Parts: sequence; C-alpha cells; structure tokens
Amino acid sequence: MPYCAKRGVRLGIVLFLSLAAESAPTSLSAQTDEIAVARRIADVAAIAVVEYGLGVVDGRIVREEELHETRLFLVEAQRLAAGLAPGTRDVARSHLDRLIAGVEALSAEAAMQEVLAELRADLAAAVGADLDAYPSAAPSLVRGESLFGRYCAECHGAAGAGDGPAAPSLDPPPTDLSDRRMLGSVSLLAMLRKVNVGVAGTAMPAFDDRLDLLDRWSVALYAAGLRHRSEDVGRGARAVEGCRACATLASDLARTAPLSDDALALLLGGMLHGEPDSTTLAAATAYARVAAAREHLGARRELAAGRVAARASALVDRAAASAAAGAFDEATQLALDAYLTFEEIESAVRARDAVAAREVEQAFLRFRGVLTPAATAAGRDAARDEAHVAMRGAVDALSERASVAALFGQSVVILVREGLEAILIVGALSAFLVRAGAAARKADVALGVVAAGLASLATAALLVTALRAATAHQEALEGLTMVVAALVLFWVSYWLVSKIEVRKWQEFVRARMSMALRSRRSWALAGVAFLAVYREGFETVLFYAALVTSTDGSAGALAAVAGGAGVGALALALIYHAMQRWGVRLPLRPFFGVTSALLYCMAFSFAGQGVAALQVAGLIPATPLAWLPAVPALGIFPTFQTFVTQLTLALALGGALAWVFWLEPRTAAVKPVS
Repeated sequence: MPYCAKRGVRLGIVLFLSLAAESAPTSLSAQTDEIAVARRIADVAAIAVVEYGLGVVDGRIVREEELHETRLFLVEAQRLAAGLAPGTRDVARSHLDRLIAGVEALSAEAAMQEVLAELRADLAAAVGADLDAYPSAAPSLVRGESLFGRYCAECHGAAGAGDGPAAPSLDPPPTDLSDRRMLGSVSLLAMLRKVNVGVAGTAMPAFDDRLDLLDRWSVALYAAGLRHRSEDVGRGARAVEGCRACATLASDLARTAPLSDDALALLLGGMLHGEPDSTTLAAATAYARVAAAREHLGARRELAAGRVAARASALVDRAAASAAAGAFDEATQLALDAYLTFEEIESAVRARDAVAAREVEQAFLRFRGVLTPAATAAGRDAARDEAHVAMRGAVDALSERASVAALFGQSVVILVREGLEAILIVGALSAFLVRAGAAARKADVALGVVAAGLASLATAALLVTALRAATAHQEALEGLTMVVAALVLFWVSYWLVSKIEVRKWQEFVRARMSMALRSRRSWALAGVAFLAVYREGFETVLFYAALVTSTDGSAGALAAVAGGAGVGALALALIYHAMQRWGVRLPLRPFFGVTSALLYCMAFSFAGQGVAALQVAGLIPATPLAWLPAVPALGIFPTFQTFVTQLTLALALGGALAWVFWLEPRTAAVKPVS
C-alpha cells in the first residue's frame, strides 16, 4: 500500500504516534528520548507557523483550511509536550500557549515567528541540544532519488510535479515540488521538517519513524532540487566551484539548509566574482541548493576542513576583539574554544603533515600568551594573524593530492598493463588451440572473453553503487578499497616478475589449457578464458576505484583519470591491431619487468593513502613520526602506522625478488632428477 491516503488519515497517524510517545516508559536513554520529543515539538510548531502564514494575512483569514491545520499541529505539539520532563514541559507549554493565543487573536505572522524562535531557543537550552539534527555524513542524491521513488512519487509524481498516480483522488492535491516561484521562499530545513512530521490534514505522513536521519535528509535534499533544472545545476557548478568562498558555503549543509532559495541567491550574489547576471546567479543558486550532497561538494575533505578552520578563525578574531576590549577571561575562553574547534581536524592533519599540525599548536600557544593586559595590541594582532596562517597551512596539507599528470600516467599504466595481459593470455590460448589442431574451438574462448567483459562492467557498477551509497562510512570504505587494491597490486607485480622468463609464461598457459582441452564441453574452454580475462577486468575495476578515491573529486582530477583511460584504450587497440595484422610479439622480459615495477610503486602509494583514510575515519590510530617527511603523491605520511605498512611492502618486495632471482633458481638446480 502506498504512503498516500485520504484527507484525515494523517491526523489519525499523528494522534496515534503522539499517544504512543506520551505513554512510552522512561529508561536509561530518557535524555535522548527527551531530545527527540523536543525536536519533534519544534518541527511541528515550525510547520504550524508556516501554515498560519498561508491562512492569515494582515489579520484576515484568507484560507480557513490552513488555519484549521495550524490548530491541529499546535494541539499535537501540546500533546507531545506532555511527555517531557516537568521543567522542559513548562517551557514548551508556555510558548505553545502563546502561539495558540496568537492564532485566536489573528496576530501578525512576524509576531508568531518571534514566539516560535523563542520556543526553539528555550527548548534547545532546556534539553541541552540543537533541535535541528544534522547528519554526520553528507546526504546522497542517489539515495534520495531512490527513496523519493519508493515513498513520494505515488502522490507527487516521478518529477515532483504533483501528478502521481494517486494525485487525482487526493484532497488537497499534492504540492508541486517543481514550482520554483512557489517554493523559492521555502528552505531545505522547512522541507525536512515536513518529511519528519508530515503535513496535517493531507496525505503526507510522518517519516521520522520510518527513515533514519541521513535518509530523511537525502530525500529532502533531492526533493528540494526538483524545482531546478539539471542544466541549471550543471552551469551553476562551474560558477560556484570557481569561487572558493562560494564552494565552502555551498558544501556546508548547516549553513545552506536554513536558507530559502531567495536568501541563498542574495548571499551568493555578494560572493561570486564580478557582478553575475541573473542567469548565472539562478544557475549558481540551483547548484548551491544541492551542492552539500555526497555526489557534489559534500564529500570534499578539504572543504570540510576549511569550514572547521573558518569557525576556529572566527573564534580567534572574537578572542582578539575581547582582549582589545579588556575582557581577558572571555578572550582566553574563546581562544580555547577556537583550538577545540580545530581539534575536529587535528588528527587528520597530523596523519598527513605532522609539521603543519605542530605549527597550529605553537601558534595557538603563542596567541593565548598575548591575551593578557601586559601584551600590546600589535603583539595580539601578530599572534592572531599567525594563528590564521597556521590553520590555512593545515587545510592545505589536507587538500594536497596527486598531481593531474601523475593521475593521468597512473590511469594509462593501469589500463595498458591489465589490457595487455588480457590480450597476451587470449592470444596465447588461441595459439595453443591452433597448434593442438582445435582451431574450431576458438569460439569458446571468444565466448569466455565476452562474458568476462560483461562481468567486469557489472562489478564496476556494483562497486560504484557501494561507494556512492555508503555515505555514513565513506572514509572507511574508501580506505579499505585502497588497502585491498594495494595488496592485489603487490601480488600482481610479484606474479609478473615470477613469469618474466618466457619458459615460465609458456608453462603457465599450457597448464591452463591442457585440462580444458581434454574436455569436450564448450564451457570448459570458455571458463578458462573467462577466469583469465575476468581477473584482469576485476583488477582494473578495483585499481580505478582506488585511483579515483585518491583524487580530490575535482573535474580536473577526474578528467585526468578518464583521459588516461582513453589513451590507454587507444594504445591497446593499436597494439592488438598490430599483433593481428603483422604478428608483432611483445618482448615479455622488459614488459613484465617495467610494468611490475610501476605496479609496485602504485601499491606502495595506495597502501599509504588507504591507511591514512582509515585513520581519518577513526578506525586506525595515528601515531606521529616527527622525522618522517610527508609526500602525499607517494602515499607517505608521517605516522607510525603508514610507515610500518609501507616498510612491510618494501621488505616483502625484497623477499619476492630474492626468491625469484636467487633462491628459486638454486633450488631448481640442486633438485634431484627423478
């Protein structure tokens, strides 16, 4: 049954949930429950005031049904308040009584908004928590679209135009979420609140008990984006991402969610370079509305770090101003608050660049030292500026990634190496069949190759879906992907070295084919080809996932990876054509030797970056090593954990080379002939 119903069903759900909340027993999680109830009361009251503004204009009732819904919401809020602790309950009821009195007196909407603001502030102070809960990870538009299709499209329609299959039977009809003029004054936070508690008197149910916080934000963000055209979002991305201050704002859900599109446009208009025309500003607003999503700017670590540094810098400025005014105790407390704010990213900075983290510590130490009556104004200003510079350096340390040229080169190496091995294996299998007098069975090999290609594409789709959907554990998933890729890369580089002799390569191919050829079943040969090629395809997918993870997600970095893949594909096509037409044979020894060395270097880099990502995610501790320099392009970071991981790889490489070129030949030489 869809989540749509006739008018009045919503109120029944509200009353049921309210009574359930009222009768719920207290437990050890009573404080958490009280915060949840307080947030629900605040959301319900906020929607009631919005409905009131639609129903009453200049002291006159213009829409009786909206006023009726306002009363329903406020009654619900009063019932919810009964579940609060006595002191908090009194705070909530006093403000709710004022709102109800304002409704009966047909007060001005501005006066109602003031009472609502007081209710939210006093309620937040009473429960000791922010009433607007923000998710710990960036919302996902992909996830939001899926949830919208499952729960909302039945009424609102696939594009949000209010034309879903159930819409004709609903009274009142569903809101047209694609109407920019009507919704330009509605904030994302207001939409989230409706997702949380529903809309009284309509078919819109509450989802706070159906979806978790991140999912509710995801569907609200997706719904908020439906009022903008996709082409406007694309154009706006270029304008916003070209302005660092704009990008920092747009990536911050806590700053953009309370703003309507109109307010967001006004703010962006004063930040964009030059004087943007109305078309550019509209496009920038369209992008900024959804830019905090995981798929856009919400996942940019450097922007998240920049937001933290900006908050810390603002507190530093306030501390300096308080000291200048003679409020030294207040200045000292603000300086401490600033450093505690910076500590949100300190471990990540230390994992990347211990020197940058230490400079911030020293800068704050000096800054706190000048917040005394004995310090001069010039000294305080210098220490303040030093703190700002140190924090900017810390953000830069987190932002440093592999260069575009390095990404391009690594992309070429991945595709050419994996593709060449697949070509060599398929060519060797086909040649073996010809020499064995079974050329007619080459079609079985072709079947296995095609199946392996399709399976590789399916694997890529699954991996991309996992990386995009697992927003709550993004750092951990990316880190694990890079560590696994490093291990596989190391194994592949060792395997190539072990097959560097032509004799060993031929033995490898012969062993793969002999058993399959003895079978008369077509799937046996197809299976050999499938496993050989799919291994290369799977490795290619895994390596590219790790390579993309190592970028900053910018258009330039992704273009470098895509460009490298394109050049690699072209090179493979030319090599294959040459081999088929002129019988060109690759010199195996230099090919295997050079590519194994390149793959080992990539494994070394991915291992360091993967461990660093797991440190950022908090899954692995970060123990600083002051003597170790930071070289992010090679995955070298000054922590004990990354150092030990890469040292282990280096020792393993030494052992592998010793086995292949020294121990194994000597073992074979002394082995008795049977």
